Amino acid sequence: MKWPVLALTLGALVAAAAVGAARPDQELPFPHEDHAGLFPVCTGCHVPAEPGGDPGYPGAELCARCHDGADLPAIDWTAPGVRPSNLTFDHASHAAELASEGEPAQSCEACHSQPGGPRMSIPDRAIEASCFSCHVGEPEDHFAAPAADPAACVVCHVPLSESRFPLDRISNLPVPTDHEQGAFLAGAHGEAAATGTARCATCHTAERCLACHVDADNPVVGSVPRAPVAMELPAATAAYPVPASHLTEDWGWDHATATTAEGCVTCHTADDCSSCHVAPVPGAVAALPARADVAAPGVGLSRSEPGSHESPFFMEAHATMAAADDGTCATCHTEASCTDCHDGPAGASYHPNGFVGSHAATAFGRADECASCHETAVFCRSCHIESGFGSTGRLGAGYHDAEPVWLLRHGQAARQNLESCASCHQQRDCVQCHGVLGSFSVSPHEPGFDAESAWARSPRTCLACHVGNPLSGGA
Repeated sequence: MKWPVLALTLGALVAAAAVGAARPDQELPFPHEDHAGLFPVCTGCHVPAEPGGDPGYPGAELCARCHDGADLPAIDWTAPGVRPSNLTFDHASHAAELASEGEPAQSCEACHSQPGGPRMSIPDRAIEASCFSCHVGEPEDHFAAPAADPAACVVCHVPLSESRFPLDRISNLPVPTDHEQGAFLAGAHGEAAATGTARCATCHTAERCLACHVDADNPVVGSVPRAPVAMELPAATAAYPVPASHLTEDWGWDHATATTAEGCVTCHTADDCSSCHVAPVPGAVAALPARADVAAPGVGLSRSEPGSHESPFFMEAHATMAAADDGTCATCHTEASCTDCHDGPAGASYHPNGFVGSHAATAFGRADECASCHETAVFCRSCHIESGFGSTGRLGAGYHDAEPVWLLRHGQAARQNLESCASCHQQRDCVQCHGVLGSFSVSPHEPGFDAESAWARSPRTCLACHVGNPLSGGA
């Protein structure tokens, strides 16, 4: 027997069993057993509205033929309303499928009475065991086949959004066995959904996905239908299982290069990243949506210290680590993080006592990068002027040890460390003498300077002063 026939039958059984005997507008199920002797065939009452259609329900006038209020009490009975269902099953389709397989037509009792029991013993719903009287050898757990074939659900089920199920029915939908596995939420459900969301949509609406998924524009999530406005849904709590990759010891350092914004946005908002990253944030962080702009809350990370900071000697060692790569510190810390201690009221300082007296050698030798903390053009100059080491005119050197002949010797120092000169001087200070339009037109190059070799070796060095290739007429 083909699988679609089995799917229709089993789907109908599970849905009917979950609803129970009573239906809307009917306080108690009709006592079929008491009337079994009066109606030799089910179609005495349940006459299809059209040939081949689903069995209908009798009107009250049929009951009144006996329950006339004289011989038998009058009955005020209303036919049950339409049962909310997510099934595509109907009797006519099932009968046609049986006929196409060459199977004989089935009587009502074949599915609606207990095997071996009295006729009309449980007439309101089908009996699951009845299916296996025909579908011999097929799996009795109707969840088993959909787990292997995600598209099988749509054979007999419509999406939950089309079912008109009430809240209590949605809350009590049975859980497939594969959903109970520990790794299902962590990764398996995404892999299954990527192959097709028809199975997901049988029991879920898009609102359930969006309760966790930050990436609301995910095309897989978008393929799950949303619930209609009138449908009441169970409260959905976001759950974010931690992937195995996040549990590695170095994940805090490696996460920037080990994933992409597209991978992070499933669970994280930009708020998670900005709990550690200070402005300006990396481009990958800026690409994530803010928590206020999405329905899902995101994981909700809080700042924590990396493993390197947990050492009891970190405070003593952090200066060396910062000097080696201050960009790493700037990921989480602002300048205020440093100045709160180093310029704080406690008088702590990055430099040792008496450093002002020896700082010239340290700065010139680049033992420390002064510009990491100081604006050299302002901080250094203002201090030197206040200390009486300010220059007076072009020849009255102050900073340069007050040597009156410094101007004649500055070329060697500039060639050794031009960056040190740039701490205070601008290019216009140099071209006053060395520019072709300057007062003296003094060449900064030593006698015998090979311009062609210098340009071939490092054009960028030449362009520090020249605006173009000086060999081709550039200034």
